[in-house]
Amino acid sequence: MKKLNDEEIQRLLEGEIKPSDELLSVDEKESLDQYRFLFEKLKEEPKEGLPYGFASNVKRQVQRQLNRKRDVRFYLIAFVALILCFGAFYQALLVVNEDAGAEFIAAFYKFKWVMFLGSAIFIGILYLDQRLVKEGS
Repeated sequence: MKKLNDEEIQRLLEGEIKPSDELLSVDEKESLDQYRFLFEKLKEEPKEGLPYGFASNVKRQVQRQLNRKRDVRFYLIAFVALILCFGAFYQALLVVNEDAGAEFIAAFYKFKWVMFLGSAIFIGILYLDQRLVKEGS
């Protein structure tokens, strides 16, 4: 005996084919009952639909994710720009006077934590400025 496929089960449920109980195996009867239950549930309308603000909530969350990615990119660019500015300043000092470049590096190593803290404060101010502007609008 061949096993019923989905299309045959659907035709059985729609009444196009009349099943005979001795031709259906136990598994096929179980599948037929499961399909019947599924079709009955699919005919019912959902009791609740999506809330009215669903689309705007999804749009807001997607926009928030896009803004977050853009902000992170901006902060990384600002950080890299600071590093490049220090490098460019050092190169300019080397071109003008090698001793001034060496003194700049010595001063940088002496005050490295102040420089890192100043850079972190600068990035922090940019971050807080972005947050306050977004909260205000």
